[in-house]
Amino acid sequence: MELYLKDEHLAFDVIYKRYKSNIFSYLSKRLSNSIVIEEVFQNTFIKFHRFREKYDFNYPLLAWIYTLTRSEMLDYIKKNKIHYSELKDELTPIMTENKDSLVEVDLESLNQNEKNAIKLRYYEDKDFDEISKILNTSQSNSRKIISRAVKKLKKKYNR
Repeated sequence: MELYLKDEHLAFDVIYKRYKSNIFSYLSKRLSNSIVIEEVFQNTFIKFHRFREKYDFNYPLLAWIYTLTRSEMLDYIKKNKIHYSELKDELTPIMTENKDSLVEVDLESLNQNEKNAIKLRYYEDKDFDEISKILNTSQSNSRKIISRAVKKLKKKYNR
């Protein structure tokens, strides 16, 4: 870091290569959209470059980079919370626990139309246009069906 502060730009390459996997892993555990992860990751290292003079040598460099990453991630979430919400992400924590038993047991609280819609969306990875054609309904109605089903599952599992 001392070399980087003295404008040795190769020092940045060393820092980047040393910590990029740590930062990417940190973001991947907290964010589910790969595009968002990549954007926050890039913004973190831009912020790292911009604020390099503010680094305090009393603290480990990785801890400081994690602090920048967390700050950048929270800023991104606050700015884009209203604009972006992917329904699939809301169901993922429920589904990843035990995918097979979810189909057999957990979906029993749903009506047949909701079960079919959930299976098509999350197990067969169909888009809303395909789901609407299979269920013989409109796209907006297929979204509503899935949304209601997700809410029921969340309520059942207190999520």
